[in-house]
Amino acid sequence: EFSGLLGMQYVKGIHNLYEFDGGPDSGWMYCVNDWYPHYGCGQYQVQQGDAIEWNYTCNLGRDLGVDWTRR
Repeated sequence: EFSGLLGMQYVKGIHNLYEFDGGPDSGWMYCVNDWYPHYGCGQYQVQQGDAIEWNYTCNLGRDLGVDWTRR
């Protein structure tokens, strides 16, 4: 399930697991070729050969190895 239009899509739930089900900092993040883009999935231009994963975080990505405070 998602919300938003025109490149601003946000994935709220996959297979009945939704944002905030795992706590206040939980939700879905997408990863492309072992990289977590800093923008929404609706803005990513998929390229041939891209490996795309949807991962659920319970800690704003820190539990997935992503630290949004460092760029």
